[in-house]
Amino acid sequence: MEYEFVALEMAGSEAEWLKFFLAKIPLGMKPTTSVSIHCDCQSTIAITKNKNYNGKNRHIQLRHNLVKQLLKSGTISIDYVKLEWNLADPLTKPLGRNMILETSRGMRFKPLANKQVIVTQPL
Repeated sequence: MEYEFVALEMAGSEAEWLKFFLAKIPLGMKPTTSVSIHCDCQSTIAITKNKNYNGKNRHIQLRHNLVKQLLKSGTISIDYVKLEWNLADPLTKPLGRNMILETSRGMRFKPLANKQVIVTQPL
């Protein structure tokens, strides 16, 4: 859960930077109200929505305060996404063949014509 929380804080910081960067470019568009961040860890979402931080590590407490500030200011919003619909899973952990095919289809990768997976041998 700690890793997800660190990733959430880093994504929130990037979203804040990107929002301010785009606000300074005159595109003639309305700025976005908030950046939606999808998370598949319900405990991380519960900690961010909790008013008090009960942890012992100072570095996580600082990250918690930053995420709470971004949520309060409306810079980010956190949405829960089920594990089956999380498209970033193949990039972070090993998955079975069916799950890789489903998430690859969700990322709009073009499947191979004969459904064969090409495996290259290391040199």
